[in-house]
Amino acid sequence: MILQRLMKAVREQNWFAVVLELVIVILGIVIGFQITASNENRDNQASEVQLVERLHGEIMSLQANRWDWTVELGSTRDSLLSASQKLYGEVDEDLTAAECSALVLSHVFNSPSLTLPVIAELESTGDLDLIGNRDVRAAITLYLQANTWASEMDVALNHEILNLAPDYPELFHFVPPAVGADWNPAFDGSARCDTVAMRTDRAFLNALADNISKANFYRTVMTNVAESFAALHTTVDAELGLTHTDDE
Repeated sequence: MILQRLMKAVREQNWFAVVLELVIVILGIVIGFQITASNENRDNQASEVQLVERLHGEIMSLQANRWDWTVELGSTRDSLLSASQKLYGEVDEDLTAAECSALVLSHVFNSPSLTLPVIAELESTGDLDLIGNRDVRAAITLYLQANTWASEMDVALNHEILNLAPDYPELFHFVPPAVGADWNPAFDGSARCDTVAMRTDRAFLNALADNISKANFYRTVMTNVAESFAALHTTVDAELGLTHTDDE
């Protein structure tokens, strides 16, 4: 219809009508684009809200179900420190069962997974831009960087860390429980150490020192991951206008 009127105006050389029809066409196109853009923007905003709400749900679930690795690492660190005072220092006492277990487990880097599926999906599809809030997106980026670094360090360190009990069998033995079918020697306090022999075995002491140094470094890496996770939670809460009690 508009095209017919436009062609008629051209044939009649009615240039005012030509310009008017062109203006109508252009305005129609512009308005159409604006409506489309507005609809897309509204859809994107709805999608963003859904993504952030899902992200918050995953954060809460992960936070509620993961074990507190800081308590376990802190306990192992304290036992390694007291064992070191007896092996490297002037404390002339035998290692306790807890200290011996810490030596047996000095090659184990226990850390819970902090992977959030919604972020993994957005990263794999390249759709992180769907999160429009800059603070949330920045917090996600820092979280991803910390997680990537931790993963790389986990692979690198576990290729170099030494399992002391099988490497130095003459220095360790395990005491089975008197009763019970379940026995987890490396984790249940069954390990016993030959403290006197350990003090004079330079290779063992050097290997233990290396394990302790790497464990301390990895603890720092995991602390960075935990802090980025907490910061992400705080930022998502702020975006959703949520607050939590100390029990949550």
